[in-house]
Amino acid sequence: MRALAFLLLLGAPALAGDASGFDPAAIDQCLDSAETQGTRADCAGTGMDACLDYARQKYTGDDPDFPMANCLDASHQAWEAKLTAVYQAALEAADPPEPLRRMERSWIAFREALCEGAGDLARARCIRDETARQVALLMSLADLQ
Repeated sequence: MRALAFLLLLGAPALAGDASGFDPAAIDQCLDSAETQGTRADCAGTGMDACLDYARQKYTGDDPDFPMANCLDASHQAWEAKLTAVYQAALEAADPPEPLRRMERSWIAFREALCEGAGDLARARCIRDETARQVALLMSLADLQ
């Protein structure tokens, strides 16, 4: 819990990309090589091992959860950025776009309810994983068009 509170105080930009050791390009590489919705969803944890190795080398504090919290935060940020891009592209292709908007709003409520009540690290992992699954779904819908 202390680690996540500390992360919130630091703010998102300080934990994204190189500062965290997480490389968002790993997600793109995984998605590019995935051929199905399921294999795209399996990309959720991509980049975590390298980030954790980096974070454990750099972090000298006494909170054992900090490296994992740091990497989950950076991974989630990368997946949110990917979701935004894929969703915007899907909206532009949708005719009419309103059903897609309703689906996305419903999915956000579903994700929050699903991940609610979990411990800090479990909730962060849940949100990241569900965001990756939504990216995979939207990419698969685009494949059908």
